[in-house]
Amino acid sequence: MQCLFVGMHEYTWHYPRLLKMDFHSLDMDPEQAIYGPAGRHTIGSATNMSAFYPEASFDVVVANGLIGWGLNERADFERLLEQCHRVLKPGGLLILGYNDTPEHAPFEVDIAWRDLFAPMTPAIPGVTQARHAMNDSYAHVFIFGEKRPDPARAAA
Repeated sequence: MQCLFVGMHEYTWHYPRLLKMDFHSLDMDPEQAIYGPAGRHTIGSATNMSAFYPEASFDVVVANGLIGWGLNERADFERLLEQCHRVLKPGGLLILGYNDTPEHAPFEVDIAWRDLFAPMTPAIPGVTQARHAMNDSYAHVFIFGEKRPDPARAAA
């Protein structure tokens, strides 16, 4: 399985080893490259990821800790969803993680925007719906979505 993890930081250093996938990472901060896998980390923006990766490259995209931490405008969030849709394979999984507080989620975080993704409940013990709150002091939430066919292509 091909996985793209967007948003590297010191607390993610062990993810490539734990996830046991063909793990690639992306972060716009060059200092975070040390936490990505050697030879498979890209320095760049999540709102432009299709410039770095071909269409339909990944089975899973995890975008964690971006909203409210640099991706602060609704238009940037929409661009992120479009970019994730482009780089995911048909039926691919988007996992979107963010802190659900007014200062870190200044707009509605809706994974079903423009019908690019269908909210879905993954087969993960303890996860019972597409939106999973971690109940921690950060108000961290994960939202899971399955890539839908491109609406423009489906209409053609």
